[in-house]
Amino acid sequence: SDDLVPAYNVLASCENQFVTSFSIHQNPNDAICFKEHVDQMIFKPAAITADSIFGTEQNYELLEGSEIRNFLKFPTFDQQNRAHKKKSDRFKREDFIYNTVKDVYQCPSGRELVFKKDDVVRNKRTGYQSTVKIYKSKSCSSCKLASKCKTSLESKRSLTVNRQLDYYRQQAANNLKSSEGVALRKRRGAEIESCFGDIKHNMNFRRFNLRGKLKVNVEIGLISMAHNLRKVQSGIKAAA
Repeated sequence: SDDLVPAYNVLASCENQFVTSFSIHQNPNDAICFKEHVDQMIFKPAAITADSIFGTEQNYELLEGSEIRNFLKFPTFDQQNRAHKKKSDRFKREDFIYNTVKDVYQCPSGRELVFKKDDVVRNKRTGYQSTVKIYKSKSCSSCKLASKCKTSLESKRSLTVNRQLDYYRQQAANNLKSSEGVALRKRRGAEIESCFGDIKHNMNFRRFNLRGKLKVNVEIGLISMAHNLRKVQSGIKAAA
């Protein structure tokens, strides 16, 4: 292939458009790299806000254990906060009503899904284990919504429920919808994208010149310091 495939993935943290931390990875999945990025921070921030790709149970657990406030989006956050919902979206898990007394879910057609078993799910890439609960309908026969609600392979509609992830997501949603969370969401794009944009466009740094994680780590460190010094210089000129 003639395609140029990047060999290093850079994760960076910033505040007021200054790079405060960075890490080098050889995995293209940002969510998987997040734990290593946070663990290598010398000074832990009070809160972290980031895109929805980072909103995994493992990353939420990491923030809780590190006493960092959770402002990580999750993949369905924006969808859940839309004013209008398509009719085709009526059969997602959040549309099933949960009865806490009976421990059953009620589907859009009014039928009950009862608890069947606990299960353990292991992330194939990280090995992280999640505990989930499986619920299944008593019967989907003669249901007019069955063809839209369940897959063709399912004889009965089932739900996989991760209580711990639900808790973390609700925590994130509450934080993100608070006045502080709204302000942080507005800043997020301007914060990190300005840093990367300045480094790539203004400093014309688009490719590492060195090889090996140790050398590349030094290189991005020098670039980050140069970016921060240019920001300081710009501030001094603006105040003069």
